[in-house]
Parts: sequence; structure tokens; C-alpha cells
Amino acid sequence: MENIYHYNQAGSDDDIVQSFIARHDVLDALARRLSSVEDDSVAVHHVLIGSRGMGKTSLLRRLAVEVDRDPKLSKRFVALRFREEQYNVLNLASFWRNCMESLAEWAEKSGLDKLADRLDEIASGNHCQDDDTAEECFEAEMVALDRRAVLLVDNLDTILSALSKESNWKLRRVLQSKMGPIVVGAASQPLKATANRDAAFYEFFQPHYLIPLDLAETRACMLTLASRRGPKGKSVQFVVRNQPERLQTLHALTGGNPRVISLIYRLLESSDTHEVMSDLNALLDDVTPYYKHKIEEYSSTHQRAVIDAISLNWDPITTGDLSQITGIKSTTISPILVKLRKDGMIENVDVSGSYAGHQIVERFFNIWYLMRHGTRRTKQKMRWLVGFLTSFYSPKELMQLSSKFDSKKGLDNPAHPEYALALREALACEGHSFDGSLRLTHMNEWAKGEADVNFAGELEKSDENSIPDLFRPVWEAEKAGQNREILSEINKLPTAFDELERVADKEFVGRLLNIKGGAFLGLKDYKAALETFDALIARYGSDKAGDVRGRAVAAMLNKGLALDESGDLEASLATYDALVERYGGDEEGDVRGTAAGAMLRKGFALDKSGDLEAALATFDALIERYAGDQADSVREAAARAMFSKGFALDKSGDLEAALATFDALIERYAGDQAD
Repeated sequence: MENIYHYNQAGSDDDIVQSFIARHDVLDALARRLSSVEDDSVAVHHVLIGSRGMGKTSLLRRLAVEVDRDPKLSKRFVALRFREEQYNVLNLASFWRNCMESLAEWAEKSGLDKLADRLDEIASGNHCQDDDTAEECFEAEMVALDRRAVLLVDNLDTILSALSKESNWKLRRVLQSKMGPIVVGAASQPLKATANRDAAFYEFFQPHYLIPLDLAETRACMLTLASRRGPKGKSVQFVVRNQPERLQTLHALTGGNPRVISLIYRLLESSDTHEVMSDLNALLDDVTPYYKHKIEEYSSTHQRAVIDAISLNWDPITTGDLSQITGIKSTTISPILVKLRKDGMIENVDVSGSYAGHQIVERFFNIWYLMRHGTRRTKQKMRWLVGFLTSFYSPKELMQLSSKFDSKKGLDNPAHPEYALALREALACEGHSFDGSLRLTHMNEWAKGEADVNFAGELEKSDENSIPDLFRPVWEAEKAGQNREILSEINKLPTAFDELERVADKEFVGRLLNIKGGAFLGLKDYKAALETFDALIARYGSDKAGDVRGRAVAAMLNKGLALDESGDLEASLATYDALVERYGGDEEGDVRGTAAGAMLRKGFALDKSGDLEAALATFDALIERYAGDQADSVREAAARAMFSKGFALDKSGDLEAALATFDALIERYAGDQAD
């Protein structure tokens, strides 16, 4: 199979059969239903319901081929296909003329040229201009053929809504007649007419819901496509069969949409950087009409504004943030979100605390949207490409692509002009793992303190049931990320350590005060933050219990961050050094991990200040000191240091050393199981 058809259904029957990679269960069910229809009987009519790209049109086309090729079905039925949008249907006469024209096409394809010519003449003649005579002409032709028509009507909802109430009832009577036409329709939404008790087609059509494919079905589709592509598909078969984590990312990228799966497939066959970028740009061009239509299905300006905000954000976004960005009240946004979830456009994703975020289900649609609507700022404009790279490739593959890209210099490099920027951003994105193992976070996020001690998450780590009632308001404010509310609730608590320790254990008090310092830091009250962290360090810095001591060490790390953010780099570096000197060899693995994190933060701070040489020396010192440590948090910090060292070397222009560092990182930590 050389070609894969995505939109154009005008290929040969053989092409359609070979390109039909999903929905075989529905096809088989419809074929069985037709086989069970008795002659001279009233038939059951069907409607396929699914969003765009779910395979409705392909299924109708494939059913037509099945009827034509099956000896038993073809003897009893004629499958009539129509154009996807029958804009000319304003009354039943025009609908029956379309049926006549479709029958003429079937006759011509079947070698019945004289019949085809006669049908064309009848369809264009005066005797098919009113509803009744047009229907009678069509019925007479089917009687003469001694077969029953199967009308494969795409966008059935549009047809029914275009007809008057009286015409709908007329059509129902025809469809309920013995030997009358059998409708197998398709619609993107459940038919409104079938839910209205007073409508002609109330509960008339048997629905078949085409939902997104699950992971196993996506795998089967990929393998089917690959096997039909012959030698070209060998590499794809290997990926699908041997890299389950890669298959999961592809499934997430496509949202289980069969059309997008077949579109994405061709990128899997590409290996050269230039080829990938050319195919990707062509693919994004190809999907533009499809995705534009998907958005235009939402007529409300509020609906489109919400889709726009979610898409441009890329990461999950809360209802509150959506309201702030769009200027639409949360009470108005909520029912819109319900509809978008019901339509399969968005999904809920857990973010922090008790708040859910909303994101586009089909990530490739989101990539397309960013590409077309991203802001003029280069990094934002490139976010679509970063999103694609991080969704489509593993970090190891990204490094290999980076190596290929950088090996082509100057004018000889045919790749996308901004590809290098996007590739580096993709390599540094949060959440990727080497061979699905040790997770590495963007160094800039570490530098901001977002990946080590997560202030907003301190109390979440505790079992909610174990939180003393006195502290519960703090926990609620912490879940919502409300810094001022956190401080307001903490101010209601006892201020002395002794009094706090009567209510909760020391480790919990340490968490509470880290949250307090974090709230001050979030409000940029550096003085108050430093006072809070210093008090915690003085109280618990020498505690014999490792978990209590760990809270003090975390406060010391946060102190370094506060000093850095306040502009006192020298004091920040001194704090990190003091932390490492005091706790670098602590018997508790998590405490040593925080010390290693301090060295990492020091390296980031030096890099940010422009002292790349000192940053590299710090990363090397961390790797040398902790590379053999078996504590998970220490091992992770060492891996991050190697990761950051590689980027620093790349920034310095030493590509060879950078690649060697990345290779060493993969070799050392590829099998690591740390979180």
C-alpha cells in the first residue's frame, strides 16, 4: 500500500479496503444486520455518531465496498454513496434526485451504462421536481432492479434539519415501508430529532458511537499500517512492538483519533531531521481544514475563547485561570467546559491541590493550534514545535536528532531555521525520562526552586487524616496556593515552637514553617522569609531525628533561593556551601539529597550569573562526590548535574563534550528506577 488516504475517499475499492485500519467491529456488526434483514420487511436504520476524524466517512465507504463485494449482500442490496455535504437538499425532491444520481454512479461502475444514462435523464427531467414523483421514480428503479437501497448518508443531522417537519414525517413513512430504503447515516453529535418525542425520528435510528481508540487499538492500527507499507514500515513495527512507552506517547498525541493516527504514522517512517521537519510542516498544512472545521463547529464566541485559552496555554489550566485570561465569569465557563468534555475536546488533569486543570485531549490538535496562533515572541511561537518534539520523541531520540542537526553546519543545514531552539527547549522540558526511568527537570525550574522543595506541596505529602484540626485551614489555603491566606491562618496559630510542638510533631511543624517561609517568598517579602527559614534552621538543624533535621535542611536550601531572588548572589552561594559542608555527608539519604540539590542550585546560580566555568566546576564536583551514592534523591541530583553539564558544554560551544556527557548520563542511569 503506497498511499494512505486521510480525506479523499475517491480512491479505488482496493485502496479503501487497505486503508481501513479501525472500526472493523462496527463494520462487521452493520454487515450482519444487513444480512439479517428479511425480504419484504421493515428494516432497522442506523446512525454512526462520533467527532470528526473518528472514522465515520471511512466506515460508510468501507461498508459500500463490503455490500458490493459480498455475493449474498450484493444480490439483495445496492449501496448508494453520497457526497459528504449535500448542500443542495432543501426538500425531499432534491434528496430523491441525489439518490437517483448516486444510483446512476453505481450503475456506471457496474458496467450498466445504458441504465446510468437513463437515470441521469430521469434525475434531470421535469418528472422529478416534486417530492412524491421523485420518490416514486426512485422506488420504481429499485423495484426493477429487485434490490433494496442502502443509503449511506454522511452528515445525516444536516439533511434532517434542512427538511421541513412535514418532509421528515414523509421520509419516515418511506423508510418504514416494506422493501423501503435502509439508511446508515453518520453525524458528529447525537441526532436532536431522535430525542424529541414530537419529532418524526424519535428513537428511530439505532446509534453506534465511535469513541476514541484505546491504547491496544492504536497499537493494532499502527501495526496494520506498517505491515501494509512493506519494507518502509519495518522500523515502525520495531518501535510499536519494542517501545511501549513510545506507543503511549503516540496514543496521547493522537487522542485515539484514527485519522490523526494515520497522519502521524508517516512521521514515524522519517528518520532524517530535514525529512521530519518537511513532513511535519506538510502534515500541519494537511490538517488545517480538518481542525478549522472542528473549531467552527462551536458557534459561540465564549466557547471559542475558552478553546483558544486552553490551547495556547498547552499545559493544564484551571477554571480560575481561564476566567482571568478570557474575562468570562467562572459560572459561565463551567457549562462550556462540561460540553467540551462531553464532546471529547478537553479532559480534566490533576494539577496541584484539589484543583483540576483542563487540557486539549488531542495533543496534535493543540500543537497545530499553537503553530497557527502562537504569539510573535520566538519561544512562544516555537512552543508548538517543542510540544511536538517532546510528545513524539524520547529524550534519547531527541539527543540523536540534536547530534544529526548540529553535524550539519551553516548553509548546508536544510532543517527548519528555528529547529535548533525548539530542539534544545524540548531536551530541557520537564517530565521526560531516559528510557522511561529517572525523570529530569528543566534546569531553569530547578534554579527557581520549583523542583526541589515544593512549598505548595508540603502539606499534601501528609495524610489528610493526620493533619491536626488546628492546622486544617492552613492546609486548605496551601491546596489553593493562596499565599496571603496561608499567612493569615498561620498567624492564628501559636507562635512559639514549644506550643506548636504540643499540637503536632516536630516534623509537621517543620513542614508548616517551610510553607510559611514559602508564602513570604511568593509575596517577595524576602526579609520575613529569611527570618522564618533561619528560625527553623536554628531550632531543628541539629535534631537527631532525620526527618525533622530534613525540614531544617530544606529551609536552608530555601534560604539560599530567597537570597538569590533578592539579588544577594554572594550570600546565596555561601548558604549553599554551608549547607553542603554541614550536611553533605549526613547519614540520612534525603538529607544528603538536599545537600546535593544545594550544589546543583549553586551551579544554576553561577550559570545564570554568566560564570559558566564556575558552573561547570560545580556540576563536576557534585558528580564526583555523589555519583556512587545509592540514595534515590542523591542519585537524581547527580543525574541532573550531568544533564545540566551537557547543556552548559553545548552553550560553551563544545558540542563533542556535551554529547559525550549525555551519552555517559544515558549509560549510567538508563536502568534507574528512581521517581
